[in-house]
Amino acid sequence: MKKLAVIISSILLSSTAAAADSYNSISNLSYKDSDNNDTVAVDSIYYLSPKKTLGPYDQFEYINKQSNIYGAYADDDFSDTTLVGGEYFINEFVIGASYTNLDVGNHNEAYTISGGYFFNPDLLAKVTLVENKDGEDFALFDLAYNHMLNSTDYVGVTVTADDDFNYRAVAAKYFIDLQQGNYLTFEGKYESIDDAENQWVAETNYYFSKATSVFASYDKQDTYSFGAQHFINKNIGLKVGYENNADDSDNDAYFANTVSYTHLTLPTICSV
Repeated sequence: MKKLAVIISSILLSSTAAAADSYNSISNLSYKDSDNNDTVAVDSIYYLSPKKTLGPYDQFEYINKQSNIYGAYADDDFSDTTLVGGEYFINEFVIGASYTNLDVGNHNEAYTISGGYFFNPDLLAKVTLVENKDGEDFALFDLAYNHMLNSTDYVGVTVTADDDFNYRAVAAKYFIDLQQGNYLTFEGKYESIDDAENQWVAETNYYFSKATSVFASYDKQDTYSFGAQHFINKNIGLKVGYENNADDSDNDAYFANTVSYTHLTLPTICSV
């Protein structure tokens, strides 16, 4: 716990001023302290045009439509992972690319190229080609649909499969504006893999305001987590939580994440 307290106090990052409820960049710094492994991770994404929130500071439209570049790095007791990539939207089309390096004693590298088409603003079909330097290449197919229930509430669904149909997944999210400044989300994912056990995870968030919320999650492996998040201002938020397993109560973990939002515009690279 002492180690966790030090991490929490050190990750409150300063940030440039931002326009209310729209941002160009989102950055996270997180730490997880568990009995078997400690993990430190950082990630950041920059949108070439401002991205608007849906009320809560951490809630955005289901299908992203802003061109972006992103990067992430995670390090634990057994490995470290580096990821860089980006997406570019033009009219009804989106193209993207990414590079991942997983170091687990040797370097496992993967490259992706993706392309997608919007049949309408709420329906996106995308294919992603994955090239593994030391493994099998494959393709992933995604179909994402966003259904607006009214001017604020929506149900979003994404269906995914690989080219051999050995992997299938369905992810869904329900966003509800409860009025009076309160919001609620339900989301989950189900994965079916040939020659492996099916997996699922479910999570819910309740927002007392745009800045303050509580969350809980549970998955197929009986791992559960809960915690709270609070934005100190429109630029900085802190999330803390606890994780354990219903079948192995000794496998507990504490985690903390700080998020920094900015409205800093970089020199124009391309128009969107």
